Amino acid sequence: MFQAAAAILLNCAVFAGVGLGPLAVLVPGAGLSTLLALAPAAGYALASVTLTCWLLREGTVASAMFPLTAGLLALSLACLVAVRRRLAARLATANRRRLLPGLAGLALCLGLLTAPLAAGNGGWAVFRGNASDSLIYTFLAKYFDEHPRAWAFAHTAAEVEAADPMLGPPRSMLSIRWTSGAMLAYCARLAGQGPLEFQYTFTLTSFVLLYAALLPFLAAMGLGPLFAALSALALATGFYGQFVLDIRAFSQINVLPLTVLLAYAVSLPAPRGPGPTASRLGLLGLSFLACFVNYTEIFPMIAGAVAAFVLAKAMTGRLTRREVLVQAGGFACGMAATWPVRFLFEHMLAQIHFTETAPELWAEAYFQWLFHNVPAGIFGLPLAENGFSGLPGLSFLNLPPVLVTVFALSMAVLFVLGALRAATDRDHDAPLAALAFAAASLAAFALFTFKNAPWVAGKGLSYFYPFLLALPLYAALARQPLGARAGRVRLPARWADRLAQAGTVVAVAFLGWQLAFAGLRPAYAARDRDYPRYVRNHGRYRVIDCDTTALRAALAGAPAAPVAVCSADPWKWAFLGLTLDAERPVRLPSQMLDGPADDRVFLALDRPAGGVPPELAPYVAAGNATFVLYHLPRGLLASLAGTLACATNPY
Repeated sequence: MFQAAAAILLNCAVFAGVGLGPLAVLVPGAGLSTLLALAPAAGYALASVTLTCWLLREGTVASAMFPLTAGLLALSLACLVAVRRRLAARLATANRRRLLPGLAGLALCLGLLTAPLAAGNGGWAVFRGNASDSLIYTFLAKYFDEHPRAWAFAHTAAEVEAADPMLGPPRSMLSIRWTSGAMLAYCARLAGQGPLEFQYTFTLTSFVLLYAALLPFLAAMGLGPLFAALSALALATGFYGQFVLDIRAFSQINVLPLTVLLAYAVSLPAPRGPGPTASRLGLLGLSFLACFVNYTEIFPMIAGAVAAFVLAKAMTGRLTRREVLVQAGGFACGMAATWPVRFLFEHMLAQIHFTETAPELWAEAYFQWLFHNVPAGIFGLPLAENGFSGLPGLSFLNLPPVLVTVFALSMAVLFVLGALRAATDRDHDAPLAALAFAAASLAAFALFTFKNAPWVAGKGLSYFYPFLLALPLYAALARQPLGARAGRVRLPARWADRLAQAGTVVAVAFLGWQLAFAGLRPAYAARDRDYPRYVRNHGRYRVIDCDTTALRAALAGAPAAPVAVCSADPWKWAFLGLTLDAERPVRLPSQMLDGPADDRVFLALDRPAGGVPPELAPYVAAGNATFVLYHLPRGLLASLAGTLACATNPY
């Protein structure tokens, strides 16, 4: 837990350092707390775009580490020097007390995110939810850490496997979006860990970035420091945060703070003058580009949400000609910058086509909670009905289904009131941006539910969930009283007060439930169980013993020796291969046959159900409940090689 928290903080500190200077230049009117909170997301955007460009020029992550990190930090420092007087003025006027709720929330966010790692078993962080996606991104991280992109295209599949069997799986993924896999390799190197060891921590880092980015966005919606911190914490660690984390779609996870950064950027007041206009175009262009390279297939929804925001401003009479030009110019800058990665447009179209054929089994495995009770699912409340069922003696805390539905419908009422309020709130444009992004998610959910594509419907709903849940909180918790101005209808003061009080009760109860759900996660991890009617983890994940300490200790005596890994289960092969590959070459048994027959070689196999065969027992070097490591003569390996079935495609 503490190692994971330290690695997250180190990565966040680097991204904050990278993003702070450019953000201070690109958002000249922002306060110090806003800059500090948005800097990590901006830094991630800059680092991911820059690393993508580096890899397109046939570099590797290993070769990029020092020049990319040092260069971006130097650029940030130069930007800070350029605006030092402006920063000094902001520092002098900063209200440090307003920072305390955000900092306290950051500590709680780190604790809630990493507590399951301490409570769960050794495999908890590896085989969560859609573990196949975890392995995909880890394989991509290994590839880009060591090889330029063109290397695999210059060799046949057989040649790639002969060079390194662990490079075979990612070879087919190099013509689609791979930035998240490369960023996993980059962040793992920052943390001093291997990609497989770091992959879960890497995704947690994005939720810390999301928490930080939500603070100024919620403040821009009108929430005070305390409610902004509580709301950001609930959105980052509550039900939807846990669900998206367990889908293991790294690109979707990584883009969450980037969409908040984009929403904040589009909702800023229109700049005046050439300098501020150029800065705004740069901020918008970077935000669009970062979203595109990190998660290409979400981009039509992003473009639609921004277009809906501009249209809504026009319909409410708040759109100026200057703002139209700035928003269009920022989008054009972002799109022009996609030219080097234009091959991703083909991937985007292929993914859109795939939405028509997504297996129904996926929806059954991941979205039972959503379609069991749609109102509760939309607002992230399924665990209110059954979340305590897996904990002895606490089932009485579950709410009856009818009360959960009533509570969800109360949130829906707040959502509608928030939408009306956003449409008439001329002091804040951030609520209208939240409404536009939430509407994009709800529209995708409705469209694909109508088209009987439940997997895509659920995914679309989850893309912009922070905005969907932020709007009811804005309706009830923003500083302006809820009932004083709902649409064009002005309510009597007494009714307005009662409506405001009821809304506050619902919103605070919602925050309480989400934080309770965050506390449930380590409790379930300690019992190695999943929530009822939740993501259906594959049963065979449970029986994989991920404690490889004994195997690695046995190999430590021969630090340069390769090890052959073979398993009939591709997930077992991928897990053990990626684990051992961090320290030594991994081969297939057939690749270890050349050489003197008497020389001893290492071979890792599945532990047989009936025990180790007598002829192999003298050669056992180490093992655990799932694997056995042998140190046997090469001649004996040659006699076994024809009988070994090695499955090497984990997805």
